[in-house]
Amino acid sequence: MIDTKPPQPPQRGTARSQNNQMRILFVSTNLPIPTNNGRAIRSLSIIGGLVSCGHEVTFLSFAGKSRPEMLYPLSSYCREIDLLEWELTSFSQDSDYLGRIGSLVRRKAYSLERFRCEPMRLRIEQHLRATPFDLLVCDSLYSLLNVPQTEIPIALNCHNVEHVIFKRYSSMETNLIRKCYAAVEAHLLQDAEQHGCRRATLAMVCSSYDRDLLRRLNADLPIFVIPNSVDTDLFCPQPDIARGTKVLTLLFQGGMDWYPNQDAVEFFAHAILPLVRAECPEVKFVVAGRNPPAYLVDKLSASNGVEFTGTVPDMRPYLSAAAVVVVPLRFGSGTRIKILEACAAGKPVVSTSIGAEGLELENGKDISVADSPEEFAHAVVALLRDPERREAIGRSARSSIVQRYSHAVVRNNLEEVVSNFEKQNSLVESIQ
Repeated sequence: MIDTKPPQPPQRGTARSQNNQMRILFVSTNLPIPTNNGRAIRSLSIIGGLVSCGHEVTFLSFAGKSRPEMLYPLSSYCREIDLLEWELTSFSQDSDYLGRIGSLVRRKAYSLERFRCEPMRLRIEQHLRATPFDLLVCDSLYSLLNVPQTEIPIALNCHNVEHVIFKRYSSMETNLIRKCYAAVEAHLLQDAEQHGCRRATLAMVCSSYDRDLLRRLNADLPIFVIPNSVDTDLFCPQPDIARGTKVLTLLFQGGMDWYPNQDAVEFFAHAILPLVRAECPEVKFVVAGRNPPAYLVDKLSASNGVEFTGTVPDMRPYLSAAAVVVVPLRFGSGTRIKILEACAAGKPVVSTSIGAEGLELENGKDISVADSPEEFAHAVVALLRDPERREAIGRSARSSIVQRYSHAVVRNNLEEVVSNFEKQNSLVESIQ
């Protein structure tokens, strides 16, 4: 356990402090340090937003042995950080076939049940007994799994609408066994998500699109849009070093231990990149992101000339060197922080409809959206051949990101959530 401030003895039944500060327990499954993936970036931005609104946050999460020693900036936000050592492989790499079969027999979603952990449930109970929290934030459905029954209001932070990912994967999978398994998993996960929405007092989602999906599971649940955000001071336009160079770079950025990203890269390398190179032979395709599978690196590096960077400490130099950022995702949910970062850096983005889903970006002005390999390749080639057009789209995209997806927007939206929550609590207390 890491205490960033000396713990103070709880005083049960006392009112909040004079500045109306709330005590919040933030329960996660992942340590959002380093912030090298979309989940970590969203989690940290919400924690930072809550603290900037004047509230006190205790952070509790799983963490592996390889966690970083320095937890800044999380440590600067939280009153206390409590980490439970527990290793978990990614779902796509998990070979626990007996566990999957057992979950099917019990009609439970394995993708959720693999997070069930009795030591975590006990740790949460300890915190709830020790401190009179005003709100418990569950950082995804998976975090909610280990939360015991409690009278403390629960806010469910939804990075995705989880069952949609499996549903979309099932619709495109050609292997019959995998297709059927994904369809069953989607159904079981939808049931679990519906149950989670019934437990929650309120939910926070990435977009109005996700809000509408979640309302189908519980029409009575208050749902607030807290968009994914980007540091628009950190990610900002740099001189276009791609202009005038013979070899132009296409960039895909994202964690390569996440299967939808693996599929997107393979789809682009096989179906789209050859069409682009037929028009622009010198183009280079760079994949920047952590933990690319060895089989994928070997296959695509040899046959398609794809360059994999592995983990990078800073994405900005790769964005600066890119002529066009590509997001050829075919399934997933939530909104893509990779698009927000690229647009904030003033880079033109070509994305599928699913990749750009939920983002308030205008096709043809802020972003180019295309789904078929031919349309996608045409959009990429058009941008490669027109530096002025690249710069115009980058400027427009940057403006839209600053207006709609900056950290200041998240903070303002969180203040609305807290204000609504406090009004509901005051109404309940007056009735009682």
